[in-house]
Formats: sequence, structure tokens, C-alpha cells
Amino acid sequence: MIYPVSFSGVTTNKPVKNNKSVNKTPVTDKQYIQREIKKQTPNKNQKLKGLLWAGLALAAGTAVAILSRGKIKARRADVLKDIPQELQVRFEKLKNLSGKDFIDNAYNEMVDYMGLKGIAPKEILINGNDGLMSITGGYNPMLNKITYSSGFVTKLTKDQQLTMLSHELKHCEQFTNMLRTEGLTVEKYVESTVDNYINNAIRTPYQSVHFSIAYSRAREAGTVKEFLAKMKNAWIQELAKEVRQNFAEVLKLSKFKADSPEARKAFEHLRANSEYEGLNIFGTGSDTYRNNPLEVEAYAFGDKIGTMFKKFLSV
Repeated sequence: MIYPVSFSGVTTNKPVKNNKSVNKTPVTDKQYIQREIKKQTPNKNQKLKGLLWAGLALAAGTAVAILSRGKIKARRADVLKDIPQELQVRFEKLKNLSGKDFIDNAYNEMVDYMGLKGIAPKEILINGNDGLMSITGGYNPMLNKITYSSGFVTKLTKDQQLTMLSHELKHCEQFTNMLRTEGLTVEKYVESTVDNYINNAIRTPYQSVHFSIAYSRAREAGTVKEFLAKMKNAWIQELAKEVRQNFAEVLKLSKFKADSPEARKAFEHLRANSEYEGLNIFGTGSDTYRNNPLEVEAYAFGDKIGTMFKKFLSV
């Protein structure tokens, strides 16, 4: 029997034995390809199984994703539960900022949060080198200025910067509250700072060379009492003028009643200010410095704000 068999478009005639394995119909290129495709194409059952496994895999992946999102959401809620909603809103505004933009915006947010608009300095100053062992910052209660050394901008993380900003703003609140207290005059306010300056200058002469020289001469002459009274009076008069100028808006605000909690705390802080021990030559403070009521409160507040912001950033 002769069958035409086509390969690559060429037809030949070959004698073929009558065998069951031989196709009994002509096989063209197209038929051959279709037959091979059919062999490799899954049947309906195979398709259904494949779809079933694909569906199960997708469902499992979705379940894992949902569980994962649920855990993340639960963790976030757990972390944020101790952060006041008002601070969360403010932190959200700050989280993507960095550098000077972060510092300026963080300062303004904290001024607003603490109710110090029109009271706190309008801006902070970056002025001077770091201490030998630390980055320094401070609030000047005569000038109403907040100043940091250069490392504050370049060497600290954002939560550390916010900690220091909050710390100095707490000092601003402490001292301006003194000026807002009934019965606490500008002269009394200044006197506590002058007393503190004189005590520190006598205790650590290197902090004020000119004063130390004059004080030594007074001791030699036996006129220490007169010298100190004269210096103290002159400084009080001079600094009282500066305070009235630099805190003009604060002095216009309503006063805390003498028997109010704010007033009692203000007088406590006034006494603490006269006993303030300053930073040493390395830019660090002793235990006496850290245990001063003004510092205890400022450190506690600053650390709390900084810790909350760090937690906020972690989620």
C-alpha cells in the first residue's frame, strides 16, 4: 500500500507494511503539529487541578499578608498608645524632614505645643564650637535666647535634636513663668542670676578671669564685702534693663496669682537659679548640676519628648 507522506512540504511515495502502529490517514505538517500540541495540552481535569492549586497558593499568600499587616498594625497601636494624639500629629509632620528644615520645624512645633508662642525666642542660634567632650546648648534667661554649638546640627540624630530643643524650651518656660508671677519683680529675677554668677565665679575662677582678678585684689585690700555689694548692685541695674527689653512681650502677659501652683513653682525655681552650678570646661555638668530642680524638670521633659519621637519613627 502506498501512502503519500509529507515532510517539510516535500511529498514522497514509499511502500509501507500494513502495521497497526502506522497511521491509516495521510499526515501533513499541519496535522502533525496539531497532534503534538494536543499531546502536550493539559486536559480539563489537569486545568482544574492547576487552577485549584494556584487559587490555594494565592489564598495562602493573601492570608499571610493579612496576618502580617495585622501584626504591624497591632504593633503600631501598641507603640503609639502612650503618645498623645496631638504629638502624633506633630511628629507626622516632622518624620520626613531632615537637617535645618527638621530643626526649624521641630522648634516651631514644640513652641506651639508648649504654649510659648510670643514668649519663646523666634529662632534658635547655632554659635560656637562643641565642648571638649560634648555638644552644648543653653537658654540665656537675660537675653531670652537659645543657642547650640555646631555639632547640634551635624552630629545628632533627629530624636536627640528634638530632646535638646524640648529641654531648652522647658527652661524658657521656667524662667518666663518667673517673670509672670505676682510679687516676683524683674529685680528679684535678675538678682538670683547675679548671685549665681558671683558664686560660680568665686568657686571656679577660670570661668571669669576679669572678675577673679578684681576679687583677688579686694581680698588683699580687705574690701571683699564692699566689692561684692558694688558689683552686685551694678549688675542688677544693668541686667534689669536688658530683661525688660528682651522680655517686653512676656511682661505684658497676665500674672500668676501668688498662691497658685504656677507661682509656688516659680519661687522654687527662683531659689534653684541662685544655686545653679554651671557646666565645666568640658561642657558637661556634675551631679549637683543635674540634680538642680530646674535641670531635673528640663531633662525629664526633654527625654520624654525625644523618646516618644524615637518610638514614633520606629513604626
